[in-house]
Amino acid sequence: MVDRDIVTAKVAAVVHHLARLRAKLPLSRGALAESEDLRNTVYFDLIQAIQGCIDLAVHACAHESLGAPEGLGAAFGLLATHGLIDTDLSIRLAAAAGLRNLIVHRYAEIEDSRVLASLEAGLGDMERFADAMRRRAMSAG
Repeated sequence: MVDRDIVTAKVAAVVHHLARLRAKLPLSRGALAESEDLRNTVYFDLIQAIQGCIDLAVHACAHESLGAPEGLGAAFGLLATHGLIDTDLSIRLAAAAGLRNLIVHRYAEIEDSRVLASLEAGLGDMERFADAMRRRAMSAG
């Protein structure tokens, strides 16, 4: 059973950061390149939104006794395996977790175009995931 208070707080954080990102759209690669402040803000909000989704996924895995994910992105796969989210969504969210790792740990130079593509495609995925976790928590015992 998931903890409603934790889920509610995490969902609120995801929604907050997604709203901040949406308010900046549409964005161009040039705009990010020209403004370090804008780039830092966008990257920070993206990291926070993705991290909130990861936290929700790991929390659900633990409290649903699905097993321990082998990595942050693997938590979404466990949720899909157990029918809590669809497989396509789990794959896209696992990719977002990978992008988060690249940004946070600076494993490679991140192309702004990759971040922009993630923003355009991924905000809805994160929103749908957060809403699904919220609904599941609210319907639980």
